[in-house]
Amino acid sequence: MSVLCNETVYPKTYEDLLEIIRDVGKRKIYIIGFNTHHIGKNVNADICISMRNFNKILEISESDLFVTAQPGVSFEALKNALSERNLFLPLTYSGSLGGLASTNFPSLFSLIYPYPKDLLLGAKIITGLGELIKSGSRTTKFSSGYKIWKALSGSLGWLGIYVELTFRLIGKPERLAFAEINQEKIQKIISERPWGIFYNNGKTFVIFGGFSKYIDSLEEKYGLSFQDGLPNASLDCERIYGITTYRGKEFDIINKIGPDKTIAYIGSGYIRTCNEINKKDFPEESIIIEKGCKEDEECFEHYKTGELLKKSLDPYNIFVSSY
Repeated sequence: MSVLCNETVYPKTYEDLLEIIRDVGKRKIYIIGFNTHHIGKNVNADICISMRNFNKILEISESDLFVTAQPGVSFEALKNALSERNLFLPLTYSGSLGGLASTNFPSLFSLIYPYPKDLLLGAKIITGLGELIKSGSRTTKFSSGYKIWKALSGSLGWLGIYVELTFRLIGKPERLAFAEINQEKIQKIISERPWGIFYNNGKTFVIFGGFSKYIDSLEEKYGLSFQDGLPNASLDCERIYGITTYRGKEFDIINKIGPDKTIAYIGSGYIRTCNEINKKDFPEESIIIEKGCKEDEECFEHYKTGELLKKSLDPYNIFVSSY
């Protein structure tokens, strides 16, 4: 998939961004981070706005367990900065923080922290009207107003631009480890509070974070062999379908589409597959074409809520995406 822009700009300040939005007229804008996780169709835009210069970690609070950073910060750089303070953002991603929030891609820690928006406390956002707004807070107890910052998560830049993101943190686990597990053992090991269960091409892995002594005890108790780190979550093919289903129904979907070239984040309700599927065979599921979507196809399902937000946040329809 590709992004075609007549012009790419690299603003350095929020004022630069606001000026571009206000002066854009009828031209179309596409927001890019590192442009490594393009989803959907090819995109044609008059202007591509790169967020690479917005690459500062603004605040890390060890007492209140949150981090505020700009969208051009790489997830890897943030992870390293947090690790130095014994803090951890329990998500998995390769790319920018803006991409992490805008794609809202599932986490390997799917049983406890399924999606980035589950940990997104608030954000500063620029709308299609050229307004800089603050939505959300720095604490989990905040509940007033519309959760605009969460609505933008997963919209692929279609509703607005993240310029600051605040995520909830946890303490850094002493050890992260995974082990292959038989499916019949899953119900028993759930009681041990694993962080995630991940399915990859016929194999199922359980993921734990915490004290080494505790993870070692699980090896003997369940006959598992843990490896440090996380299992491989890549899926490489020309066409990839994403299937959203009810949490706990992932293996039912896997059995329908076949185990090969299929991965699933158990507990998040999300499955990815290279196998050709017919949407009519999955009437209760939401189907998207992540990769390899043709120009004459509908890559995503549209929802009335999204259309209403679009009219409110970007009434002149200047932001385009691969929707």
